[in-house]
Amino acid sequence: MTENAFILFVFTPVFLLVLAWLVYVFFTKRGRGRLYGGEILEEYEGISSRRKIVSNSVKVYAVKSPTNARRVGIDIRASTFGSYQMIPVSFTASEAKQLAEMLVEAAEYSGNQNT
Repeated sequence: MTENAFILFVFTPVFLLVLAWLVYVFFTKRGRGRLYGGEILEEYEGISSRRKIVSNSVKVYAVKSPTNARRVGIDIRASTFGSYQMIPVSFTASEAKQLAEMLVEAAEYSGNQNT
């Protein structure tokens, strides 16, 4: 098998399969649900910020796992010129509530520690 034949018959189908999977995961609701281990029930808009050349955004999803347990999925996205990164994070409902409490606590932190 020549080098060109290898590229044509092995690399190309593998590349196309990976590309198809990425399109499925990033552009379909069902694909994103698989990232979080279940089915997306509700999508919340989330928040976004832009600082100089960096854009950040967070989206939140209510997810039902195959065992009918409630989960929360969070997309953390960062992008700059020529760069894009998405980090999917999945929490149980109780872990998500704990995270929300920590975020509120950090947002309200005044620097005074009474111990």
